[in-house]
Amino acid sequence: MKKKLISLTLLAAMLFSFAACSSNGNTGSQNDKNGSQQEADGEKADNSDVLKVTVAAQPTSGQVFQFIAEEHGFNEEEGVEVEMAWLSNLSDAASALAAGKVDIISTYGTGGPLTQIANGQDFNSFAGYMIIGETPVYGKPETEWTSLDSFKGKKIGITRGGTPDIVLKGILYDEGYSYTYGGTTVIGDPDDPDMIEFVEYKKNTDVLQAVMKGEVDFGATATGYQIQARDLGLEVKMWPDEYWPNHSCCRMLCTNTYLEENEETLYRLLRSYLRAEEYMQDHMDEVVDLVVENLDLTRETAESFVLSPHMKYDTDPYTNSVRTMWEKMADYGYLTEGDIKIDDHMNSDIYKRALESLIEEYPDSQFFKDKMAQFESNNT
Repeated sequence: MKKKLISLTLLAAMLFSFAACSSNGNTGSQNDKNGSQQEADGEKADNSDVLKVTVAAQPTSGQVFQFIAEEHGFNEEEGVEVEMAWLSNLSDAASALAAGKVDIISTYGTGGPLTQIANGQDFNSFAGYMIIGETPVYGKPETEWTSLDSFKGKKIGITRGGTPDIVLKGILYDEGYSYTYGGTTVIGDPDDPDMIEFVEYKKNTDVLQAVMKGEVDFGATATGYQIQARDLGLEVKMWPDEYWPNHSCCRMLCTNTYLEENEETLYRLLRSYLRAEEYMQDHMDEVVDLVVENLDLTRETAESFVLSPHMKYDTDPYTNSVRTMWEKMADYGYLTEGDIKIDDHMNSDIYKRALESLIEEYPDSQFFKDKMAQFESNNT
């Protein structure tokens, strides 16, 4: 407990220092390009009543929308004060969210939170952080991989419940492959001589070590392990997003109670993060700089995932994609739906309201118009 308190104190000091150092008058986005549309119109919502929110994220991948929003003053302009809580795994983040110690969790995938919902947690997915995660499947250079058939009869290392695990199993399930996991669960034909075996490990680094040692033939990991894999002599064999485009990855979730009682806070936060998302489109080198600065990573590591074409930062709720993952997980035994209706645990209305207000406020922004078209096709 003492260590946690010290960490939070240091975090608060860091955030204060970071905000002070970034007061450079640069408001980013449309303001960078054309001057403040709000000032030109003479209209601005009264955000003098600053609303506070605590957002949890993993320290390995950070929260780029928050980094940009803080750096360019979007949070301040929108009247929202964000405190980050760096929690390394979903178990800790979900417990903190359920206990009210944090208000939002943002970088913990989709499958894990859906499992929490299936187990009774009253969480709500109201926006996104990324829609596809950089979750490659690795192997040794000499290990042959030409198609999904290359997995037949092989062992694949995973960390159970993460996006790499759930997406890869979903792909194989849809294509009719037989596989086993957890030592007892069999999906498909139990007598299939080409049965694929998923071997579970606690950490992504354990997965990479297992591939290197030959304990498994392939290994799927979360974002940010390409450099480590390369240094172990491994190479990327397969990108899951090429088989399941726009699969749901990191969602932003709160509790249903928090959503009902704090809609204005979420509205302001989403306006800020949407503005950050717009800004980052033409400033990815700066995003890399912010990730390096805030997460204490090497530039090579940050570039390996921030600039990857296999990872897409996106605030859209993508409720259709979340629903699809829920259904797939039920199909191959990862969760039991029971009386739970996943639509009761998703909300796209606040995001839509935030986006509509930005379209009205920045009528020359093609980005926000395109985001609305995307929203309408991915949230039904």
